[in-house]
Amino acid sequence: MVFDASVIIAGAGPSGSIAARQLSLAGVDVLILEKASFPRYKVCGGGLTWKTFREIPFDLTPVVETVINSVRFSCHFRETFTRSSSEPLMACTMRDRLDQRLLDKAVEAGARIRFGEPVSDLEEKPDHVVVKARDRSFTCRLLLGADGASSLVAHASGLRIHLDQGLAWEAELEADPVYLDRYARTVFLDWGTFPGGYGWIFPKQDHFSAGVGGPAYLSRQMKSYYEQFIRSTGVTFTHTRSWKAWPIPVKSRKSRFHSGRVLVTGDAAGLTDPLTGEGIYYAVRSGQIAAETMLDLLENRAISLQFYTDRINDLLMPEILEARRIRAIFQAVPFRIHRLVQHRERVWNAFGKVLRGERAYRDVKRGFGRWKLLWHAACTLANFIYFIRKHVFVLLSRYFAISPSIK
Repeated sequence: MVFDASVIIAGAGPSGSIAARQLSLAGVDVLILEKASFPRYKVCGGGLTWKTFREIPFDLTPVVETVINSVRFSCHFRETFTRSSSEPLMACTMRDRLDQRLLDKAVEAGARIRFGEPVSDLEEKPDHVVVKARDRSFTCRLLLGADGASSLVAHASGLRIHLDQGLAWEAELEADPVYLDRYARTVFLDWGTFPGGYGWIFPKQDHFSAGVGGPAYLSRQMKSYYEQFIRSTGVTFTHTRSWKAWPIPVKSRKSRFHSGRVLVTGDAAGLTDPLTGEGIYYAVRSGQIAAETMLDLLENRAISLQFYTDRINDLLMPEILEARRIRAIFQAVPFRIHRLVQHRERVWNAFGKVLRGERAYRDVKRGFGRWKLLWHAACTLANFIYFIRKHVFVLLSRYFAISPSIK
């Protein structure tokens, strides 16, 4: 049988392009089907952690807009303070520029790209996959679903399971150059106000990216929260370039990430940090692991894609699940955590190390010393408190435009 490609990748985001480059460098014939035309706008804060930089085997400096070394915190729009680090905490980029660079590197390595080809359906056969796109069908030996949060591949292959649905709203905001200069290396972060979510403002070269995120069922309250958050900063924004929403699926438990000859990565797999909403690192790592697994299968070093599911569950899911536990503790006692970051150097340093990727979430409980034996019990209690708080918030929001906790 003649294949259109050995591997077809649906989606040219970070996980798709990283996997395409890695496979192409190994001599695999790769075809990327991308529904949009590049460059294209993508709703995303555009924060890049240093652990993401370490995973990408080429220079990302050309698409870095700003480097962050300070965070301006607020909790319920109050008790505002700024903490700074002598080392960079993260970098900011625009996703259209980042995704274009990653795709360019994949194409340089030999991957082919077809724009304007949304995957509409697929059919798995014993020895190949038929991928239906806009005007025709393509055949391949393996299919990688890197087609984002609303992944058709994940849905059609039965892999859209065990997901918590989050949502982010974001805008690109223009401001007086005085503010751009003043906050060129500072991220604004409001937390503890919105159950399960937070507000952020990231500085870019000529504007700010601002947004809010949280559970999808609280989407009606997000705009009010966003507007109050923006006002609370004291920054005068002169123009809004866009105001768009984007779903954020988060895996809630270890699960399957492959089916037959199909596997999913990044947002399509629900591989997103439940605490921060950050997904680029998990997109890159899952893309790398997917490429390694597919190459093993194509070169007869493996008999199935099960190794991919096993590695995702062993390497990435423990961090995602630990982040869920930490989120529950934070949401149960947000002001307590806020003040610890403000007044305890050790806590601030740990926060910075997690942002930079120098410490994992599983290291957090070690900081509790002899009390770490109570970690599981504390997480269980916090999760119960968080559950009650968010449902009270929902009930109150039916009678108020916004919750009193936001007012």
